[in-house]
Amino acid sequence: MPDDIIGKVFSLISGNDEPDSDKKALLKQVVKEIGQNKYARFYRVRTDEIDPSFAAYIYEIYKIVYPACAFVQNSSKISRMRQITVEAFMSKENLEIIRKLRPEVVQDKVKKLEPQELSRQLKEDLASLFAAFDGSRVANMNRCYNLNTALIQFAQYDFLSILRRFDTSLPEGNTGYVPRFQPAKAVDVLQEMAAFREVIQNLEPGDDWKNALTVMKIARDGQELIPLNVWNMLLMNLRELKNSNIIELMGQYASKNPIWLIKHEPIDEQLAETWLEAKGSEVNGVIDSIMTRQRNSQIEALAIGVFGTPSVTKLQYYNREISDSIIDIGLGGFDYASPLNYLVAFIQDFITKEMQELCDILLVRGQWVNNALSLEMSNAVHAITDTTEEIDALDETLSDTGTHGTRFRAALLRAERDKVQARYVNSVAAELDEQALELIKAAVQNLVVVGKFMKNLLGDSQKSPPEVIINWKELGYFTKAPMSQRLTDAYKKINFFVQLMLLQTHSE
Repeated sequence: MPDDIIGKVFSLISGNDEPDSDKKALLKQVVKEIGQNKYARFYRVRTDEIDPSFAAYIYEIYKIVYPACAFVQNSSKISRMRQITVEAFMSKENLEIIRKLRPEVVQDKVKKLEPQELSRQLKEDLASLFAAFDGSRVANMNRCYNLNTALIQFAQYDFLSILRRFDTSLPEGNTGYVPRFQPAKAVDVLQEMAAFREVIQNLEPGDDWKNALTVMKIARDGQELIPLNVWNMLLMNLRELKNSNIIELMGQYASKNPIWLIKHEPIDEQLAETWLEAKGSEVNGVIDSIMTRQRNSQIEALAIGVFGTPSVTKLQYYNREISDSIIDIGLGGFDYASPLNYLVAFIQDFITKEMQELCDILLVRGQWVNNALSLEMSNAVHAITDTTEEIDALDETLSDTGTHGTRFRAALLRAERDKVQARYVNSVAAELDEQALELIKAAVQNLVVVGKFMKNLLGDSQKSPPEVIINWKELGYFTKAPMSQRLTDAYKKINFFVQLMLLQTHSE
């Protein structure tokens, strides 16, 4: 474009001098360029119409591309194409790993393997798969996928919309119908022309279309989408059209905007990374579900072993029932409702009953060689029993007279539709969870101390001479069951309960 014309473009953009005269000059230049263009026949300048020859050009493309137009409407085929693109660049060994990580294969293994073994295998296979995605393989996958994305975008173009601007009776597909194209007002076709120019931007004949079309063929169950030689000829034809800028020129004159341009977005899909991330999330989700099922099974078995039932409710407010009602409206609930209720039950049903009697015998009637040890055990037992007061205080905060009670219940009623109330409910739950976890941790630490004493005292009762308590024989007179049996039972029950707490608080 001559320097004076370029200057007028800047003048037009900035609004200086005489924009109308500048605009006319620029449009005159556009008309000149259209007249000199290879595809000048497409535009009738005098009548501002698009010539039927442009429609005929688009129609020939449509007949070639129609199989792809139908194909891209099938979302399952497109999804399969993504999977095939990934697999097309993998080795046989890596394909076998992908097969082993398919959901149906994993679910079959769930029935046959122990959770720990299955989790180990899945982690190893996933690590091997991640290692296989090297830079070269990733680049090839992405390149092939981006080509097919460009083809899909091209096939998704609404050919019928633009063609029916010229022949309203045109049927869908390549039916042998002989079109009767008529000129169309350029301004009416402007939007469709711009969309067409946009979807052909990323189609270039020099790219590796052989692999891309092979992937499409496999996704189409072995049916060729477009013959490679036909596709390459079409791409060369489209390159000529793009290089001619005829669509831009027609758009500029039709819109009477000499700086009318079409925005082009490059295609840069990261298929390999996205696919690998999704596969990793899928497999890790399976691993998590396996471990969760195993953990829940262990929790249930331990709870039944300690309490005779898998579920225990001792607290009036901070419990599973209220927690579930919070979860039902899409909020977090109480994370430690189950373990805290278990803890209250364990203290009430075991520590203050069975253990209290045993501790009275050991601590009051026992003759300890080192009184500091008896004091350590006594302090641990008292610390555990004292925990109930703190737990009751936590639960009481949700009562009618508690710190949160009335407002918390009112917020629950509105939380589903009121974000402010939802945040309040979550904040209270988080505050109580933090307190509950601290109480559980402290109690578990003291239970571990008491458990160790039970184990050590059991060993001491069988020594001759004993080293911790010297009057074991005398203590036997104060218990109906043998002292060794009572110590063993107490140690096992405490040990089971500690395991139950650790599983529910995710502690190591």
